[in-house]
Amino acid sequence: MKKLIIKICAFMILITLFTGCHPQNKLYSFETKKIDDQVILILKNTSNKPIDLSLKDQKIKCLPVNKETAFIFKKEEFKDTYYDEIEAKESTQYQEYNNFDIDRITDISLQQLNECIKKTKNDKKKCYGEAIVFFYQNKDLVDIQKHDFILKGKEKVIAFESSKIWDDTKIIENIYEKN
Repeated sequence: MKKLIIKICAFMILITLFTGCHPQNKLYSFETKKIDDQVILILKNTSNKPIDLSLKDQKIKCLPVNKETAFIFKKEEFKDTYYDEIEAKESTQYQEYNNFDIDRITDISLQQLNECIKKTKNDKKKCYGEAIVFFYQNKDLVDIQKHDFILKGKEKVIAFESSKIWDDTKIIENIYEKN
């Protein structure tokens, strides 16, 4: 009888592993960071196609393959149920925009970072995007800022300024256009 129960349990575990409950079948992976009075939910596209993400009233269009984005909440507003409310679907109306260059000026003494996003082609396409900056001090995340923008003309300047002391940054730009 014991052997039968063990075989049934092993069979159920195998079924669970191979029928969509495996984390690799998800379109995204996530990580949560707490910084002072903020909760940052960092999501990464783990699928092989661009995806659109939404949570509550926040929407992120066209997150490219292997790219990250972030939802930022005040600590008192964040609920654990949000993990179950993340919606992801394949992006069909939007596509990644790759024809841009970035000029970046970082002044650690003033704790400022300025970024100029320029189109490399002189096209009339209206592009949408987000720029996310992760600020680090001694390899610990101390601040995060995110700016959504519309690139109507040839260039867009975005300024980031942190009140926290930082010595390194990681910057993500996700820029897309509507088909």
